[in-house]
Amino acid sequence: MSESILSDLFLGELRSDLALPYPVLDGDQQELLGMLRDSLKRYGADHIDSEAIDRAHAIPEEVLRNLGELGLFSQIVPEEHGGIGLNNTQYVKVCETLTAIDGAVAILSGGHSTLGIKALLLEGTDAQKQRYLPRLATGEMIAAFALSEAGAGSDAQALTTTARRTESGDYRLDGNKLWITNGGVADLFTVFARTPDHPRADGRTSISCFMVEKSAGIQIGPEEDKLGIRGSSTVPLVFDGVPVPADNLVGEPGMGFKLALRILNGGRTGLAAGCLGAARLLLAEAARYTSEREQFGQPIARFELIQQKLARMAHDIHALDCMVYLTTGAVDAGRDVALEAAACKVFGTETLWAVVNDAVQCAGGNGFTTDYPFERMLRDARVNMIFEGTNEILRLMIARTGLAEPGRRMAAGVPSQEHYGRRISGAEAPDPLTVPDGLQADALALSLATAELARASAKALQDHGESLPGRQLVLGALADQSIAAYGQAAVLSRATAVVERLGEEGAAAELQLAKGACRRLARWGRESAASLRDNDDEVLLATAAAVTAAGGMPG
Repeated sequence: MSESILSDLFLGELRSDLALPYPVLDGDQQELLGMLRDSLKRYGADHIDSEAIDRAHAIPEEVLRNLGELGLFSQIVPEEHGGIGLNNTQYVKVCETLTAIDGAVAILSGGHSTLGIKALLLEGTDAQKQRYLPRLATGEMIAAFALSEAGAGSDAQALTTTARRTESGDYRLDGNKLWITNGGVADLFTVFARTPDHPRADGRTSISCFMVEKSAGIQIGPEEDKLGIRGSSTVPLVFDGVPVPADNLVGEPGMGFKLALRILNGGRTGLAAGCLGAARLLLAEAARYTSEREQFGQPIARFELIQQKLARMAHDIHALDCMVYLTTGAVDAGRDVALEAAACKVFGTETLWAVVNDAVQCAGGNGFTTDYPFERMLRDARVNMIFEGTNEILRLMIARTGLAEPGRRMAAGVPSQEHYGRRISGAEAPDPLTVPDGLQADALALSLATAELARASAKALQDHGESLPGRQLVLGALADQSIAAYGQAAVLSRATAVVERLGEEGAAAELQLAKGACRRLARWGRESAASLRDNDDEVLLATAAAVTAAGGMPG
């Protein structure tokens, strides 16, 4: 057994001990979080003009200073280094708040805390932490994360920037980085580079992590002219013999790639929460607009096709909310939730894209103008499905990782009816989660979906064998099944906790949202499962090959 709900779903196991009870912050944690969020909201309402930031392609320096004073840059810095020391749930809830204030400010914060300083927190020495964290906490220094290159986007192993040892034992950094968030305003960069002087056991060049100050000689390229989040800084970097002291190597030499993955895996809940905050704001704007806008003598909110949009927005937002904070609670409990974080990122970014599309449609022609926030938020939302791991890459990661243990057991000849779980064949469904009476049918649906995922996983392993890692359409469908099931588990978990606290009458709104969210997720999971049995994969791939060969429409 693992400590991952999602990983065990591939085995047909539904771990009630991991799904229940739904995690909550204690009173002191809630109080600290509330004060920080309230101060950020007040400042944002009075001083942050998202339209002006979008037009100027920059956040004003005064705003950066004031946000630093409010604690924006100190959120996850430990108290002993001058920070607030938020746990993961608290920090992610601030991410949710920030995106509702302004998308560019949220990206600035995430680039600093989620990515830029995380290597220091995970693997930094005491001396490194003492040198940098106090200044990073106040905003005297802003941090950035430099991994991506022209030939190394999703394939980070392909990076070519190098850090070579000098006679003094220090390093000299040469190469180029692209799409570096915060790059134009940062003072400290977490840089990943190949280290030929630290070869891997197989003889290949390893990757190491370094803290590099801008003042060391980093050349900052021009700001990218982006579709959205225009106020966030995104630049290329050039390293031309930049000196880096040996003391600025973070972690063990040659372990940089694993460290980069740990940072990215851990940061995806913050991005998902940012999508949650933006989606909440969009739903509120759409609800207001449709209540005020009249056609045919009545508000358009009374029309069923508009109501359909508002309801599905609410159901998906609710599911995302439950998924994000079930996951952050597991992080705070010390569990490895790389798969769950990836699931939150995939579901969250695609939920926001669907929500903003529906919100624009609800606003009609006004949604296509700059008089309303919808078009700007649409532009801001699009990048989320690309960065911190494209959704395509994350689907492959979820499926390949989830299939690893069923594959190992199948290769070892472990019979599917052994006690290791509820059968990789999916022959038996696991016991449903214990939920309120009104959600028992949804709990049963989740149990059956778990068995179906195990059955589909076993069949994929049997049918495709060693070629399965390259069968991306199959892996994508399995990943979607698992994400849908995890979402159902999260929704049922929170609904159970709310009913226990408020009673079924007091939790009526929660139960209504839970039922709608579970049914949408269950339908998505069933459709994904059905696509493995009835699909047009062969004709699709043949057509794609013809398009590639023709350089466009074939024929």
